[in-house]
Amino acid sequence: MLRRLAVLASTVLLALGVLGLSTAPAQARATAVVEDVFSPLTLGGYCAAQVNPTSGIGFYNGWLNCYRFGTPGLVFTGAGNPGQACVYFHPTWSFISYSQGVGQALLCRYSV
Repeated sequence: MLRRLAVLASTVLLALGVLGLSTAPAQARATAVVEDVFSPLTLGGYCAAQVNPTSGIGFYNGWLNCYRFGTPGLVFTGAGNPGQACVYFHPTWSFISYSQGVGQALLCRYSV
C-alpha cells in the first residue's frame, strides 16, 4: 500500500512539473516586445482622427506634424503626440516607446 502511494505521489509531482514547464514558453511570449512601423500615410489616419479632420498625412521627425494635401503642396494642419499615436493604433497593447523610422515613419514598441 505504501509503495502504491509513493508511486502515485511521484506521478502527481512529475505531472505538475511537466505542466509547469509547458506553460513557461507561453508566459515568455506574453512579454514579447513588438515593433510596428507606421508610414506617413498611416499617420494621416491618426492626424485626421485626433488632430484635424482635414489631415491626410503625418510625418514624425522629433515630433508628429500633420498636413493636408493642398495647392501648392502640403498645408500644415497641426501637431500630434507620437506616443498617443502609438496608443491610438494599438490601444490594447502596452506601449513602451517610439522612435523615428525610415522616411519619417513612426516606429512604436509595445509589450504584448
